[in-house]
Amino acid sequence: MSAGVASFKQAMRGVAVTLQSAATTGNGVAVAVPKNLVYHRINVKGNGTIGAGAIQVESADNPGYTGTWSPIGSPITVVSSAEIEVVFTGSYAAIRARISTTVTTTSVTVTYTAD
Repeated sequence: MSAGVASFKQAMRGVAVTLQSAATTGNGVAVAVPKNLVYHRINVKGNGTIGAGAIQVESADNPGYTGTWSPIGSPITVVSSAEIEVVFTGSYAAIRARISTTVTTTSVTVTYTAD
């Protein structure tokens, strides 16, 4: 993915959206979140042996925002051949999972689900 937001999708209750697909760098796909969805789940999957890498979940007032997004929590370290699930609550207009530390050796896949 490029350094900018490549595209955005609309979140739907209980439907997973891929924010990063076998990626090593970039902002990934942003998702527009309806106000009635306040329970959020991010799943970070290291695809094989990871040398380094971290994901920063972020929010903005719209998915097409091109400025600096606001961090939600701390960066999530990508773990080799494992999945990490992070759950959080709140009202957000847009969410993305930016690769804040380049993923080395292999790649990462990040999905988002809201309820």
